[in-house]
Amino acid sequence: MQNNQIEIVTLEERHFVGVPVTNVFQRFDPESIKEANQVFLARKSEIKGVLNQHEYVCPHFANDVLFTYIYCMEVTRIEDVPKGMIGFSVPSQRYAKVRSINEDPYALIKSFLAEKSLDNNPRSLALEVFRFGEEQHFNNADIFVPILREEEF
Repeated sequence: MQNNQIEIVTLEERHFVGVPVTNVFQRFDPESIKEANQVFLARKSEIKGVLNQHEYVCPHFANDVLFTYIYCMEVTRIEDVPKGMIGFSVPSQRYAKVRSINEDPYALIKSFLAEKSLDNNPRSLALEVFRFGEEQHFNNADIFVPILREEEF
């Protein structure tokens, strides 16, 4: 995929195990995000059945009050979730996908969805896929924003 080229993809059900962190928007604490990342990096070897050792996924969701971010490894199935971590599955979902190094990928997707008369699915999780060894920043990730299906309107 070329930089800034948005595509619609369907991901089948995915399974994740990782370290969550939740923040209140009005009192956002960036240190808690860093701490969760450090815990995840220190303990990722405890996660069983990892599909790709070279990347990690950060599913996240938000509303007007809270923001939850989860540092995860994708796994073949959820088994023996280490203490202090969570395991969960994300059902099959259509996404708008982009990788951008020079523009806000979320703004690009928002504009793309508006142009195509599509809506973000606020009840699903957005995904950021990072490669180990690269700086963690949304301009260094494959961004997947869930799309609302017509029957969900």
